[in-house]
Amino acid sequence: MDFETVIIWSVIFIISMVLATYCLRFWDNTRADIETRKIIGSTREEKKRADLFKAILSRISFNKHETKRKLVAAGFYSDFLADVYYLLKIVPFCVCLALIGFDFYSGDTKTVFALLYLMGALLIFIIGPDSYVSARGKSNIKHISSRLPFLLDLMNVCVHTGMTIESSLEYLAKELHSVDSNLAHVVRVTVERSRLVGLEKALEEFYELVPTSESQSFVMTMVQSLQFGSSVGPVLVTLASDIRELNMMDLEERIGKMGAKMSIPLIAFIMVPIIILIAAPGIMRALM
Repeated sequence: MDFETVIIWSVIFIISMVLATYCLRFWDNTRADIETRKIIGSTREEKKRADLFKAILSRISFNKHETKRKLVAAGFYSDFLADVYYLLKIVPFCVCLALIGFDFYSGDTKTVFALLYLMGALLIFIIGPDSYVSARGKSNIKHISSRLPFLLDLMNVCVHTGMTIESSLEYLAKELHSVDSNLAHVVRVTVERSRLVGLEKALEEFYELVPTSESQSFVMTMVQSLQFGSSVGPVLVTLASDIRELNMMDLEERIGKMGAKMSIPLIAFIMVPIIILIAAPGIMRALM
């Protein structure tokens, strides 16, 4: 038995031990959960399969709270997706791992290609989804932050018609769904939290959902208006104008950076060929 085979069998042994540990833990926790449900009388015949399915999903979903937070930030609001997120990652990876191992031990795939396939499966099924969710979450947060002036203008109109801040947010949470579903979801969550913990605390949690400087300015302005009882209409207009100016300055800054970024392909695809065309005849004469 050569050194390469020993390493492969060692990796397989470690993976199998880890999987066995998680399977035993999963079985013990699921069995305890089902027994608890039986004791408290929540396993009626029509709900038995649903409860069993939910119990299994809850054991498979590792760190559900953090996963749900990332999915919500990315615009995925389904609780079921948060439950099966890790399952959708691990099961295809394990299937690919089994197929790669079968092809390797049957002699159809060499070691180098097997490792390449393994790295590809790891990149696609394990690293890829997390990277996509993270990138989409950042883009979604930036999009919601850029739509805050629109929300502030609508709130200003609602306040001028005689509505309170709570009622205006509740109204806009329903009406914004057809315009911007992500912004509507954030407003709706803020309204639901305000009924439980109060508007001031709900606005602070709004900043946790949209952690940008624009949303921080919005939260601080609204909290100060609630604490000191100042008129909120002119404040909303001023804040919306300030956020628009900040967005415009950010856009101008990105446009200004495009000139420096375009210099790289200009040098690579235009200047270098021109230099080659100029120098080529002299080099050819020297060689001849």
